Amino acid sequence: MKRAWAAPLSLLVGCLALLSARSSARDTQRVQRVVVGRGRALAACEGLDASNGNRARVPFPSAPQLSFRTRLAGGIGQAPVSDAEGHLIVVHGEPRLSQLDAKGRTLWSERLPSEASSAPVLTSSGAIVIVTRDGEALFFSKTGKLQAKRALPVNDPRRRSLAIPTSNGGALVASGSDLLELDELGAIVRQLHASGNLSTIAQANAALVAIGENGNVQLARATGDLELVGSFGGNVPEAAAVSDGKVFAVVDGHRWSELDLKTGRVVTLANEPGLTLTGPVALLDAPSAAFVVGGGFVSMRAKDGAESARVPLSALGQNFDPALRGLRAALVISDQRGAIAAVQSGNDALLLRAGGNALRLDDTSCLDPFRPTPTADGLVFACRSGQLFWVSDKAP
Repeated sequence: MKRAWAAPLSLLVGCLALLSARSSARDTQRVQRVVVGRGRALAACEGLDASNGNRARVPFPSAPQLSFRTRLAGGIGQAPVSDAEGHLIVVHGEPRLSQLDAKGRTLWSERLPSEASSAPVLTSSGAIVIVTRDGEALFFSKTGKLQAKRALPVNDPRRRSLAIPTSNGGALVASGSDLLELDELGAIVRQLHASGNLSTIAQANAALVAIGENGNVQLARATGDLELVGSFGGNVPEAAAVSDGKVFAVVDGHRWSELDLKTGRVVTLANEPGLTLTGPVALLDAPSAAFVVGGGFVSMRAKDGAESARVPLSALGQNFDPALRGLRAALVISDQRGAIAAVQSGNDALLLRAGGNALRLDDTSCLDPFRPTPTADGLVFACRSGQLFWVSDKAP
């Protein structure tokens, strides 16, 4: 009797195993396509999030003061990022990646095979992504363990790259005109080529947005190739921002414009032929925004493009020092309440409240600052020299 049942039982077991394998394969495929959504990081990439709008999700300190300062050995190579707990993730001038706690203490530090070519990216699946000048994407865990290493097929890996998190838990990387979409494990799921060198990449409603230095704006849907939506009709060398289905950019150094991602229609919000406008922009309630004008002033723009306020970055109200022209004029970010944080080479950091009151933070100047980094307790101002200034409502 046992022998009679042996064959049917083995057949049944084999069928169940086959069904289980097919189900597992479908489950694996399904997991790869799950939309994770926006992560919890306070600064997930250089533009703070995938919209590249430089708008913090947490408010800036209401009574800001310098809590403490420190200096990192090896300097800082790219703009720092910060996770939901306010830990700072830093790539050094030397090939090294470190995580700092809210007191500036190093939690862990790992050697990199080569220098980072972009700011770190914090993905919504919890990984830290570093793109190196060897043309590799390195995926680290929150505790600093290397989880994956992927070679990136780009033409010039030594050039500066762009990288942002995507809503599927992966990352988008651009180098020149090469655009690569990586999944949460670092595998390349899409390889695209833009019509020119890219100055901005972003994600809007699960679509990939690519803005070229030549002003062309291209869009790639969930599974498609890049398609030309329209053009700003001029150069966009600095990062643009995406909000509510529109791209906002400084064009040719004197126009403030928006482009509709559905129609490709371009609207010039402001034209200042006698004034130099500089990005990247910091969005408020778009198209309201802040950017730098004249090399040394933060310009606040209303929704119609009109200037609502202009604040000097220097305490003396001077334009940018010509001796520092080789460095960026200034960098700004905003918060949800309309406050602005700004840094400029050689000047103390500036906090501008929504009402227009400006506060300068004494002894925070450095030669080559990065954009301010929001944290759980306030802001961190970082410099290429390795200087870090923590600003919060808490006394030192």
